[in-house]
Amino acid sequence: MTVFERNLAVITVKAPHIAEILRKTSSGTAYKDVVVAKTGLSVPVFATGQALHSLYDPARESERALPAESGFMLFGGLGSGIQISAFLQKYPHSVCAVTEADYPSLKQLLSLIDYTDILSDSRVFLLPPCTDSAFIAALTETYLPALHGTFGCYLLRAWSGYFKDAADHLSTCIETGLEKIKADFSVQAHFGKIWVRNIFLNLQLASCITPQYPNIDTARTAFIVGAGPSLDSCLDKFAQQRQRYTLFCTDTALPVLLAHGIIPEFFIALDPQSISYLHTCGTIPRSITGIFDLSAQKTVSRRFYENGNPLFFTAGNHPLVQTAAAFSPFPQLNTVSGTVAVAAYHAAQSLGFRRIECTGMDFAYTGGQAYARGTYLTALYTNAASRILPEEDAFIRLMFRTPVYHEEINGKYTYKSSLLDSYRTAFEAEKKLFSPWNPAEFRQFPYKQFIKALQQRIAACNRDVLMGFFPFLAWYTVHGNANFDGMELVSEVISGYTKP
Repeated sequence: MTVFERNLAVITVKAPHIAEILRKTSSGTAYKDVVVAKTGLSVPVFATGQALHSLYDPARESERALPAESGFMLFGGLGSGIQISAFLQKYPHSVCAVTEADYPSLKQLLSLIDYTDILSDSRVFLLPPCTDSAFIAALTETYLPALHGTFGCYLLRAWSGYFKDAADHLSTCIETGLEKIKADFSVQAHFGKIWVRNIFLNLQLASCITPQYPNIDTARTAFIVGAGPSLDSCLDKFAQQRQRYTLFCTDTALPVLLAHGIIPEFFIALDPQSISYLHTCGTIPRSITGIFDLSAQKTVSRRFYENGNPLFFTAGNHPLVQTAAAFSPFPQLNTVSGTVAVAAYHAAQSLGFRRIECTGMDFAYTGGQAYARGTYLTALYTNAASRILPEEDAFIRLMFRTPVYHEEINGKYTYKSSLLDSYRTAFEAEKKLFSPWNPAEFRQFPYKQFIKALQQRIAACNRDVLMGFFPFLAWYTVHGNANFDGMELVSEVISGYTKP
C-alpha cells in the first residue's frame, strides 16, 4: 500500500466526500519533494526550494510558534503535520481542523508524507481546501462554540507566503464563517433550552399515539397557505373553489382561515415559542391534521391531541431530534431555514402532491403591511392599543425592528430584509427537492427505551450524545449558573424528563 493509499484509507472513514474528490484529482506541482531535518523529521519543500518548517528543529519551532490556547484551532497548511502534533500534545483537551490551498496540492502532500497518526486522531478534522466553495459550510458545521470554546487560527508562514491568494481567501472565509457561526450561536443561545424541553415533551406525547399515514387524494392541488399580506386576496378563491384544493396551513395563517369559515386539511407548526399557542385559541375543527416538528411548542401539539385531532410528529434538523429519529424513525422535515413556509411545502411534496400552489408567501412586508388581517397579532395589538400608541405603531415597530430596504410597487412601498430574502431563497430551493415519506415511518415512539439508551450512552461517556444537545449547551454557556461539565449537564437534563 502506498503512502497516499494509507492516508486515503483514514480520510475515507472520517471525510468520505473529501476522499472521493481526492481519488478523482490529479496530483499538483506546488511541492517538489521532502527533505530530512536534523531531528530526522521529513519536511515538505515547495517547487521553489523553500521548506515549510525549520530544517534544524521543526518541532521546537512549531511549539514556540503556537498561539495561546484555543478550544478549537484551524491550521492553514498541512506541512509535515508537526505543528498539529505540537498543538495536540500541548493542549490535549482541544480540537483542531486543517485545510490546504487546493485538492491537487493536498493530494501531492498525501503522497509524500504519512499523516495517518494525525488524521486518525478524533481531535483532528480535515476540512475541504479553503478555495473550495464547500469550505465555509464545513467550518460552520465543525466548529461548535458551545462544545469547543474559543476559536484560533494558525497559518504556516511559508505556506501563507507561497499560497498568498489562498491565504487571503482563507481569511475572508474565516470571517464569513465566524459571522454565520455567531448568528447560529445567538439563535441556539436563545432557543436552546425551550427546544430541548419541547422535544422531550413531544417525544413523550409521540409515545401515546400511533400516527396514521394520511389518506388523501394527491390528484388534487395542494395549496400552501402562509400568513403574508397576499393571503387577503385569496380568501374568496378558497371559498368558491374549495373542492379543488388540499390546504396546508402554516401556523400563523390558521385563525385567518377559520375566521372566514375555511377549514384546512393540514396545520403545520415548528415554532418553539410559547406565543405560538395564540394561533390555536378558540375552537379547532377536529378534521384538521396537525403536522408538528418535534421541537415545536408542546402546548400546541398537546392541544391538538386533547382536542381529538389526528396528528403526527416529524424530524426536523435539530440534532437531538435527529438522535431520536435514528433510534426510531420519524418522517423527515426540512426546518434548517427556520421558516414554516419551507416546512409546509416539504410536507406537501413528501405526501405525494405534484401540483402545488402558494399564497401568503410574500417574504416581504407587501404594501407596508406585515401580515394578513386576522392573525393573532391583529387581536394582540388591537387590545394593547391606546390613543397615543395605536395598533399601527405596533406593526411599524415589528416591521422595522431590523434593517430593511424597500421597493415601490403600484405606488406603495414593499419592505424587505436580508432575513426575509434568505427565507425566500430557501423556499425556492425547496421546490426543487423531493423526498417522499415512507408510511413505515409513522409509528409509535418508544420513549422509555430511548431514555434508557441515552442514559447508557452517558454512562459509557459517549461524547456523540453531546452533539444532540449542543444548542442547549449554547444556551447554558450564556445563561447557566452552575458548574456542570458537558456530560454531567446532559445527564441532568435527561433526568428531568424521566418519570420515576
